Formats: sequence, structure tokens, C-alpha cells
Amino acid sequence: MEYNTKNTQVNEGIDFQSIAQYAVRIIQKWWAILLSAVICASVGFIIAKATYVPKYTCTMEFAISNREANTNSAGQTSSDINASNMLAKNYLRLTTSADFMNIVANQSGYKITGKDVKKMVKSTHIEDTSFISVSITSSDPKVSYSVAKSFVNNFENFAKDILPSTNAKVSELPVEPEQANANNTTLLYTLLGFCLGAGIVMLAICIIIFIKDTAKVPDDITNKLGQKIIGSIIHLKKPAENKSLLITDKKTGFMFIESFKLIRTKLENIAKRHDYKIFVFTSTMENEGKTTIATNTALALAKTGKSVLLIDADLRKPSVYKELGVAVGNDLGLPGVVSGERTLSDSIKYYEKFNLFLLVTSQPISEPAELLSADEMTEVMDAIRNEFDYVIVDTPPAGIVADASIIAQYSDANVMVVRRDRASMRRIRRTIDDMAGTGKEVVGCIYNDAESGSVLSFIKKNKKGKKGYGYGYGYGYGYGYGYGYDSESKKSKK
Repeated sequence: MEYNTKNTQVNEGIDFQSIAQYAVRIIQKWWAILLSAVICASVGFIIAKATYVPKYTCTMEFAISNREANTNSAGQTSSDINASNMLAKNYLRLTTSADFMNIVANQSGYKITGKDVKKMVKSTHIEDTSFISVSITSSDPKVSYSVAKSFVNNFENFAKDILPSTNAKVSELPVEPEQANANNTTLLYTLLGFCLGAGIVMLAICIIIFIKDTAKVPDDITNKLGQKIIGSIIHLKKPAENKSLLITDKKTGFMFIESFKLIRTKLENIAKRHDYKIFVFTSTMENEGKTTIATNTALALAKTGKSVLLIDADLRKPSVYKELGVAVGNDLGLPGVVSGERTLSDSIKYYEKFNLFLLVTSQPISEPAELLSADEMTEVMDAIRNEFDYVIVDTPPAGIVADASIIAQYSDANVMVVRRDRASMRRIRRTIDDMAGTGKEVVGCIYNDAESGSVLSFIKKNKKGKKGYGYGYGYGYGYGYGYGYDSESKKSKK
């Protein structure tokens, strides 16, 4: 039987949840942003101080008129004032003309050129008046004052020669500056450095997130992978050392427990529709929480009164017994049954505390792929299928080793555990394709380590009429496998 692994249309677009997650990641890295901003601001401050040259400015004003010099200004009409305003604007060109700059330079008393003077001069027209303001700025206050005096002494006659029917009378004489201009460059460079430093880190965070292309929100599983979401597990803090998160412990919180009830319901519906019993749980990479999720799913199914068997098929690093906190002694688990060293009835143990059957071991083996491929494996799984209502099989990460793909051949369906911001979409997609290539359906994904808001939304959406509220401990799932794998998988969360 062939199965279609694309349950929904894949949408490569960016939704509001993804944008919100970018913002969350930036906020989470506030310390890096602040550190970079402070460093760059300090560099800007140092550069401003090192390159600062004091500047001194002399200012003067000229009143521009189109009437004779001896005409009484009190007799000016509104048309005269308007004409003077227009004339003042035209006078601005004269204040920086090349000929006048050379005259000012020659009579300043310093060896400077007209080009040097032009760099010192700044002229503006005072709005709605017939006045123009001229400022002379230099690094030497005496030069600034001398150039300003030369400007005052020559501007009236120069302008009269160009525009004979006009007057340019100085209305405010320059004064030799005693203090340097305010140093605004230090503050400007510091602020620019701060903004640049913060911006660089925020941009780098966004680029890394975009390139990494991981599952940042539950909807990424549907939109980017085309897979159904079976459940969403809240991010919880790590509990006391050597203590696991189990739904049998009410301290884990309502949302954590409720999430597995929803997973149980969905798996029961899938099992009923397709007559499935055996579900293989795997992930793309290590430390995605598949063992914790597989164990709690089995516990949730067992609470319904059904006979449930939990098999630890992670033969490289078995850890189900650690999750449940049970002692296994010399039990060989699945390897002992397949190799013929133990019988199935002797190896499967019932734990009344959990109402759960276990086929587990604490002893890893060196070549699990060969053992799982043995002909006896088919007989063992067929016998198990006939004895139990549900069988949950915990396997190693399918994106790292082939064990999960091998044991999936004996199952009815596969469940992928996808941890938030862990494996890249490319690797997850490839792992799903590999699992589907076994001929057994990937019925969906369980999103792990979700933000509480995502889980709350998921519970409300799947259990209408019940309030989504809760609390809990948070937990970084997984023990680490120690397998040989590529550089991407080395970035596991501790």
C-alpha cells in the first residue's frame, strides 16, 4: 500500500506567527544586542573625540533694501518690503561669489584663498524678512573674526557695484568668538554607533533564523512540511535532577497532561479507521524529546484501560527505563527476544503502577541494525500484535541512523517528533520521506517544546468548550545519543 506523505498543500510564505517568532528570538537575544550596541557606541564616542577639531563662528546680519540709503524706512510700503524680501534671496548668491570670496581673502590679513573663505561661509535668508545672516566658521577664532570683518568692510560696496539701485547695510556686527561651538559630533557618533551595533546583531539574528529554516511555530509543520499536527507539547523548565516528566505526575501541569490526552484521542481515531496497532515514534535528530513523548503517549493510552506495550527499540542508547524510573536488572529487552536468549513472555513486564506493559532494557548493543533486520523480528512483532491493543515503539533518530526505518517495516504507522527550532526543514522533510519509503504511513507530527501560547491555542482548537490553562516545569528533553553524525546534529541543546 502506498501513502501520500503530503497531507496538505505546502505554503512557503511567511505568516504572522513566523514574524512574531522573529521578534521573540530578537528579544531573547537582548543581551547580545545591548552588548553590541554599547561596544559600537563606545567606538563611535572614541572616534568622535579623536577626530574632533574645535570650531569658532562669527555671525553678522545685513539688511537688504531697494531704496536709496538715505530713504526713511518708515515710509516703506508692503510692495517695497516684498521686493526687499525677493532681493535678499538674490543677495545670497553674492555672498559666496568667487570674485567676492577673493576680495575677502585678500583683505583678511591671512594667507588664505577665496576657496578657503567659501568653505567658511554659510549664508541664509531670514524667513519673511529682508535680512540675510552670514556666519564665518574656522578652527582659529582670530581667522574667523578677521574674515568676518573683511566680509563686512567689502560686502556693501561689492553689492552696490553689482546692483546699483540696492543697499546692503550691516545690521549686526561680528564679534570675536571666545568659546568654541558646541560639540554635537560626539553625541551623534555615539548614537549612530549604538543604533548600528544593535541593528547589526538584529539583522544577523534574522539572517541566521531565515537560513536555519527550522520549525519555529506549529503551523510550520503544516505549511512547510505538508504534515498533520497530532499534538503540540509545551516548553517546560527542567525538573529536579534524575526526574522525568510524566503525565502521571500532576505537577507537570494541566497543559502538559492535556496535550497527551489530545494525542491519545487522535491516535485512537487513526487506529480505529485503519485498524492500526503498532506506532513507531522517531525524530530527525537527537534531543528532540521523542522518548519522553513516546513514553507519555503510551501512559495516556494505558489510562483508557487498553492493553498497551511500550517497546524501547533505541538499542544504541536505551532510556525508556530512565523515563519511567523502573529497574530492569538483567532484562535484555527486544534484543534478548529476537536473539532467542529470552522468551517474549519472560521479557515483557507489567507495571501495575502505570497499567503498562514494557519490553525494555538498559544494555545497549553494538550492531542493532543487523539484529532488527533478522527474520526473527517479523515473528516477534506478529506475536506482539496479536497480544496487545496498542504498541508504542521508541526508536533512535531516523535522521541519524537507519534503525527507525528498519523497525518501521514491522509497524502500522510512523509518528514524527519535531522539536521547535531544532532540525532544519530540509532534514525533517528528508527524514519523513525516508520513513514513508518503508511503505508505512507517516500519520503526522508532534510539535515539541512549543511556546505556551501555541499549546493553549492548539488545546482550544481541538477541545472546544474546555478552557486552556496550565502551568508546569519546562524541560529540555533527551539524554544525547553519542552517535556519529554530521555537524548540524552536533548543535544539540543541553
